Amino acid sequence: MLETCYETLLKNVDKQGFLVYYGIKIPMRKFLRDIEGFAASLAALHLNKGDVVTVYLPTCPQSLAAFYACSKLGLVANFVHPLIPLQLLKQNVQKVHSKVLLFYDALLRDEKPLQQLHQILVRCSVADYVGALKPFFALYAAAGAKRQKSMLTYSQMRKNTATTAILGNGADVVCYMHSGGTSGEPKIVKLSNNAFNGTAHAISSMYRSRVQKGEYNLATLPIFHAYGLCAAMHTPLCIGCSLILVPKFRPKTVKAYLGKYNVTIWAVVPAMLLKMEKAKCLDSKRLKHLDVIWCGGDVLDEKTVEKTDEILAKYCKRAQLMRGYGLTEVCGVCAVNNYNHYRKGSCGQPMPTCFAQILDDDGNPLPAGEIGEIAINSPGNMDGYLEGQDCIVAKQGKRWVTTGDLGYLDEDGFLFVVDRKKRSLKIAAVNVFPSQVENCVKQLPFVEEACAVGVKVDGKQYVKVYVTLATPTDSQTVKAEVVKICRENLIPYSVPQFVEVLSAMPRTPMGKIDFKSLENKN
Repeated sequence: MLETCYETLLKNVDKQGFLVYYGIKIPMRKFLRDIEGFAASLAALHLNKGDVVTVYLPTCPQSLAAFYACSKLGLVANFVHPLIPLQLLKQNVQKVHSKVLLFYDALLRDEKPLQQLHQILVRCSVADYVGALKPFFALYAAAGAKRQKSMLTYSQMRKNTATTAILGNGADVVCYMHSGGTSGEPKIVKLSNNAFNGTAHAISSMYRSRVQKGEYNLATLPIFHAYGLCAAMHTPLCIGCSLILVPKFRPKTVKAYLGKYNVTIWAVVPAMLLKMEKAKCLDSKRLKHLDVIWCGGDVLDEKTVEKTDEILAKYCKRAQLMRGYGLTEVCGVCAVNNYNHYRKGSCGQPMPTCFAQILDDDGNPLPAGEIGEIAINSPGNMDGYLEGQDCIVAKQGKRWVTTGDLGYLDEDGFLFVVDRKKRSLKIAAVNVFPSQVENCVKQLPFVEEACAVGVKVDGKQYVKVYVTLATPTDSQTVKAEVVKICRENLIPYSVPQFVEVLSAMPRTPMGKIDFKSLENKN
């Protein structure tokens, strides 16, 4: 595939469709014009092909427009979390040699410190896209803010009517995404136009050949996450869906969108389903138009799958929670269950044009049923890490990403993920997998979430489980029941010696349980 993401968008998007942002419907034709205008303004800054534009924004029309404008011009969109502190932002823009920085006025009250970043600064605002509500949002953004004069604004840049040529191509790196790395060390991942388009094509070929007019995709995943940008935004746009952009996940807001619009596709992480359920916003007839929910990005236990499917069965014609698997290094997703190929407990089979194999410690393929490191070959495979280190190996004439995850393939090619390789524990020379312990513990009706970590006492390794509670239960009962269910279902080495109840699990910026902070707690 030689197309840029921009060209694929133009060829396939429903030009009669809409983006929805803060409840305001933005005509797709207007949004496409904004991409063109913003691209023309970037070109006027005399940027060269391969130059980096840092997108320091939440999920919003401006961040999506920046992605497609960069794709058109052969630039690289460097996505960073919009709430990282200035010092980390400074380190990031220096590392990637960024030239331009887009930021959100509502999230940055004092703009002066940005000058030390030595970037061409572009101010973006909610007010850019909210129509009649513009005065309210403009007033909110200005209240108590310290603004710098003579700064570029997205609002003005998108009005550029100059014509610009398509300078990018499919092989170009189109964005930098930030990953925990397959070894656990933070890395900057290079993803190409081909990676995004190839992944989008693989997803759409499994589910839809066409989308009915008026269907919407609900984008609650962050745009600075490969799974979010590719599966929740680029793919739906390229199969003809309108798109609802949700900058901050709030269960009541999501419930309202599900009811107001014809939402047929929704990509989530497990934490979102738990929040919806806890807020009593999931069990609702507003789900009735849903066709599929994709779920990935973290461990998904069977209790959540069964409960969600039970709810969906009440309101939907056929919708089902489809567990998938992927990582930033393969553009967010490479395997997922679908209506033709579904297996309970699995992450599905590899998507069309994607391949998975299981490797032993020496890098040799393992037979079906044996646990080893998951390796992926897919059109979404990264070009590498910016830092130069790599997790790509060449085998059988293909490039494989070694994921750092442990799992196995069954006889029919369904992928089962056991745990992160770096999370696995050795107790008396036996492999213990924290996710197996967690899934066992979460079967208890009073347990909401669980996280198992290793602790050492007098140099000896043990398992400790942290839990949060769905219903009030005294700590002695919690400990006794946790140990009991683990003894009945797991090998002795996996039975936790320590159990602690938390009021809430610590989380990473991506919403995953921060198991490292719990490891360090001990």
